[in-house]
Order: sequence, then structure tokens, then C-alpha cells
Amino acid sequence: MTGNAKDRSIAVALLGAGYISDFHHTALRAVPNVEVKAICDLNLRLAEQFAQSKGIPAVYGNLEDMLTKEQLDVVHVLTPPHIHYKTSSQILAAGVDTFIEKPLCHRVSDCQALQQEATAQNRIIGVSHNFLYFPAYERLMADLRSGRLGRIDQIDIVWNKELGQLKGGPYGAWMLQNPKNILFEVAPHSFVHLVHLLGQPDSITVDVQDRVELPRGLEFYRRWEIRGWKGNTSIRLRFSFIDGFPEHYIHIRGTNAVARVDFEANTYTCQEHTPYMLDVDRFLNVVNPARGTIAQATQTLSNFVLSKMKLSKVGGPFQYSITRTVENFYQTWGATIDERLSPQLGESAIALAEWIARETHLPTPTAAAQLPEPIAPATKPANVLVLGGTGFIGRALVRHLCAAGYGVRLITRDPNSCPADLRGLGVDLVKGDFNDTASLAAAMDGIEYVYHLARGNGKTWTEYLQYDVEPTQRLAELCLERQVKRFIYTSSIAIYYAGQGAGTITEATPPHPGIMRTAPYARSKAENEKRLLELHQQKGLPVVIFRPGIVLGSGGDPAHWGIAAWPYSSVCRLWGNGDNQLPIVLVEDVADALVKALTAEQIDGDTFNLTSTPCITANEYLDEFEQQAHLKLKRVPVSGQKEYVESLMKWVIKSIGRDPNAAFPSYADCEGRGFAAQFDASKAEQKLGWSPVKSREQLIQDGIHVPVQEFYGQA
Repeated sequence: MTGNAKDRSIAVALLGAGYISDFHHTALRAVPNVEVKAICDLNLRLAEQFAQSKGIPAVYGNLEDMLTKEQLDVVHVLTPPHIHYKTSSQILAAGVDTFIEKPLCHRVSDCQALQQEATAQNRIIGVSHNFLYFPAYERLMADLRSGRLGRIDQIDIVWNKELGQLKGGPYGAWMLQNPKNILFEVAPHSFVHLVHLLGQPDSITVDVQDRVELPRGLEFYRRWEIRGWKGNTSIRLRFSFIDGFPEHYIHIRGTNAVARVDFEANTYTCQEHTPYMLDVDRFLNVVNPARGTIAQATQTLSNFVLSKMKLSKVGGPFQYSITRTVENFYQTWGATIDERLSPQLGESAIALAEWIARETHLPTPTAAAQLPEPIAPATKPANVLVLGGTGFIGRALVRHLCAAGYGVRLITRDPNSCPADLRGLGVDLVKGDFNDTASLAAAMDGIEYVYHLARGNGKTWTEYLQYDVEPTQRLAELCLERQVKRFIYTSSIAIYYAGQGAGTITEATPPHPGIMRTAPYARSKAENEKRLLELHQQKGLPVVIFRPGIVLGSGGDPAHWGIAAWPYSSVCRLWGNGDNQLPIVLVEDVADALVKALTAEQIDGDTFNLTSTPCITANEYLDEFEQQAHLKLKRVPVSGQKEYVESLMKWVIKSIGRDPNAAFPSYADCEGRGFAAQFDASKAEQKLGWSPVKSREQLIQDGIHVPVQEFYGQA
């Protein structure tokens, strides 16, 4: 058995570089004597990017290699549930302890087998259920076990949160391959609360509603209601995965008191009778919980701000709970593990999930039904390569290229996740990555034209430089080597200052220095343009650059950030007063211009703005949005001055916290987002013969009504 964590340094590795890995790494940094030695992910580029940003010394794309080459004490398993058993068993067999992000495994039999293997190997298994260490939940647990709540009459556990993958994918995720998989991916958060607080129910019934069809022939049910009994205690669990105001809470009614944990607000309230007369008792049961809620909310906000200033380790409640979970595992490492971390509790949650899955009476998809829809074979040899072809503009471009008779090759990380509207077009799908030059070179055989619509991932300028700018240059040099006839790059109007003092913006308008300093995305676009044009001037790269405006149309998200900022789907912060006419353009028109550039003469080295006649304001856009979606949005006009002041405040907080990426705000960036300037796209019309839709009625219909109807399912 491994020694106590306090006695020596502990070598830790992360298996998986996805969303949750950042939370685990942050938590590990708070634990004394722990050193993260390595990270492993099948997506080696993703693991490399994570390692570089966190200072992790070793990166692997294979678990066996990592276990062989590293001297590890613990591996955090942060993979999809269906491979938890396989990877954890391999880790235990290597003589290493494992800390598994929920669920323990996706089958009870695997949970039991893994525990038997751990016992045989004299190793430790810990399970991270992310909401068991919320202080608010611990207060509920204490009150329940102390008897303060009395005998328990009812327990309600609610998880009402939009599942973003239903609209944006990736549809190849294990969670979406079977309608029941959600019970083993998201629902264990709630199942573990029930079995921890009350134990397994005596009986359950399950209702499943709101079936939606997904790409690749998949289906999903967005509403689940599970009812049951434990003795005389009524149990109800509800899950809703639609867009809406998020709710995540536990409500317990006892004979002595009513208690509620609100995980979204990070609050706990307990209402119980006072010694006073009825009306006073009612008054105090409103005032006292409200006063406590305000105090807790203030503390949560203070912790968040102080953590950004590096003056507190608490941070946001979700991160804080994971940090406490990880800390507790290492504090008890080699000793008696906390019941909340135990594999026995993890197995209980999966036993409940399996029971509920049986009660749904949903058919289990056959192996054939779970295979992706077949991809139509390529209809002609490919002479056009498209990077970023599965994106919003890219999909329209591929359709236009196929309609024009070109042979199209599409490079994508996962050909099986290709959108349904592209699968039957006869395009040549090849596996590759924009950041992997070798895969790009392999895809270049027979290619005469290259479209670069891909975008490198990143938040900081350093990341954009490594994962967007430098790969773009390598791609351009590869195009020179292969002597392509034309290289077409999509930039953005984000490089421009478009505020009150901008006048009319043409292709000759230079990028604004203030925007370049504060907006890494815009800076990367401008830097790419600069390097590509230098290659054109110095080596003859046949490059053509396009700068699309606010692109609207079928397949787009109506909550467009060119129109307003959308902190929530129901709230839009207008850039300014929302009354300036916007530089919009339909996605089909953008695709048309990109295709015309293949055969247009004497345009190498040219840049083109792509905008239509300005005739719609942000407020008018939102009016049409609301009418079509049958909802009311909360509009908040934000002047350039207010945006600048808020940006200054954020900069101060980050600077105190010594954030190396904190950039002093640019007033031009804040004020220019309101698009008071006019854009001139006449060059594209003249040199390409481009004729974008200019009819206000058609722009509204195709650019607003259609995507809103697609997004909200309105007839």
C-alpha cells in the first residue's frame, strides 16, 4: 500500500486532456507534495497544447507508454465512461493508484471487477463525484444525519441544464450513441446524491419524453422523470436538457424542517419553526433564509473576485468542490478513504443507473444502428482541398463547390462525424488536422486549389501564434511546394476599427493597433494576412484573402456575437444602442464569392471585404428574432464607455492576480463593436462579378427567419 501523501512527493499523471482536465490540474496545484509529471490523450496535439499551457513536462498519446516510462503514484482517469474499466485496470496492473472522474465505470460488473483487481494489486481507487464536496451540500448532509430535519417525507433532486452537444456536437461522443448513455454520463451527479443521502430506493418508475433526432441517425430524449419510494419517503429525480434557466438543486421536506441546496447559486437554506406565533414565524422564515442567502451569495462572489486576484484559493464553487475532492483523496491516501470518494458509493450510483435504464423500456440500439451513416463515395477526383469545411461557412462552401462541378476533398479530425448535409455530396473525406503538417501533405495529392477556413484553438496570443499563425504559414509553404494554382484564406472584419471615427472601411483600411493589442483572434487574422502576402510578394504564393462581415443564414446560430454579446441565451448586451446598420452578408453569398475566386483572373495578392448593403440594425435583427422564436429577449444597451470601464475593472483584477495575458483595454475595440462605420465591398463585386443579396426582405428571411426556425423548431 502506498505511503501517506504527507511523507513524500507524489508523482501524478492525467489521462485525458478534455474539459474536466483543467479543473483537476488546478485542484492538484493546491495539494502539497503533488507534482503533475505527465498527461496522456489519444489526441496528442490537444495533450501537447494542455501540457504547454500548464507546464507539464511529459506528453503521451499512449497510456502504456506513459505507464512504462514514468514512475507514477496516481493517474487521474478523465476519459469517457465506457473506457474507464479498460484504462483503470491497466493502471492498477502497472502498480499505480487511480483517481477516476465519475462514473467509476459504466457497468456494475466492471465496477466490481475493478475493485477486485485493486484489492489483488493492493492499490487504491478513488472516485470524484464533483458535487459531494460543496459546503452547501455538506451542511445539508449534516442536518439530515443529525436529525434536525426530522423524518424525511420527500426528496427532490433536479438537474435542468441545457446539453450543448445536442446542437453543436461532437455527435461522435459516447454520451450520444445510445439514449440511455446519459444515465451514465451526466445523471450520476444526481444518482450519487440520492444513494449517499438515502440509499437505494425500494421501487422506481421512469418517464422519458421529448425525443429529438440527431445527425448520424442518433436519437436523444431531453426530459426524464424518475419517481420512487424508500420506505415512506417519496423520491423524485428530474432531468431536463433543453435550453432554459439552469436549475440544479436538492430539496428535502422533513417533519421538522425543509432544506434546500442550490448548486447553481451555491446556497443552502433550512426553514424550521421558531418559538413565535404563526404570523411572526412565517415572517422570520422568509427573512432569515433571505438574509443567509444574501450572505452566501456575497461570499461566493467575493471568492471568485479574490481568486482572480490570486488572493484566495477558493475560486468558483465548482472548482472549489473539485479541489476539496482532490485534496481529501490525497490527505487520506494510504489510509481510510472518505465514503464520498469510495468505489462502493460509485458502484451504488451505477447500480441505480442500470436499474433506471431497465425501467425506461427503450430499445438498445443494435451494433449496426450505432454505426455512422455511410459516406457517399467520392464522385470525381478531388482537385480542391477545404480546411474548416465542417464549419458554418465551410459547409456552404463545400455545397457550392460540388454544385459547380469541382472534386472536393475535405480534411477533418473525425470523418465519421461529418455533418449529414455533406455526407451524400460525394466529397473525399480524409482524416487529418490543421496543426498536423504531415496529414495535410498526405491530403495534397492531386490538389490544385486550397481553401483555408480552419481556425486554431486558443485564448492567448501565444496559443494563437502556435496553433493558428504558424500552422497557416506551414500550410502556405506546402502550397508553394506543391505548386497549387490558388490559396484562398478567410480572414475577418474583426481586424478593423469600425467605430464613429472610422469613415468608410475598404480593403486598404489597416488593422487597428488597439484591437491588435487586446484581441488575440483579430491579431492572428491580421498576422496571417501579413505573412501570406509576404509569401506572395517574395515567393509568388497565389493567395487571395477574404474578410467576411457578419455572416448569417441557414445553419448559423441566431445568437450571433456580431449582433450582440450573449452571456446567456436569453440576454443580449448590445454593442452601443443597437441602432447602427450592420455589415451583414448571407452565408450563401460568401460561399459564392469564394467559389468565384477560383477562376477570377489577376486577383493573386488581393483582399476582399464581403458585406451586403447595410439595411438592418441590431435592434431590428432582435425584433425579427423575437417574433420568429416567440420569446422576449432581455436587451441591455452597453455604450463604448461602459464597455471600456468594465474592461478596465477586469484588467485591474487580472493584473493584481499577475495574469501574464492581461492586456490593457482598448477603447477603440470597445467602441468599434457597434459598427458605426460603413463597409465598402464594391471591389469584390467589380473584380469577381459578385452580386450579393441586397433585398432587405430576403436578408431578413434567409439571414434571420430561417436560422431561428431551424434553431427553435418553429414551423
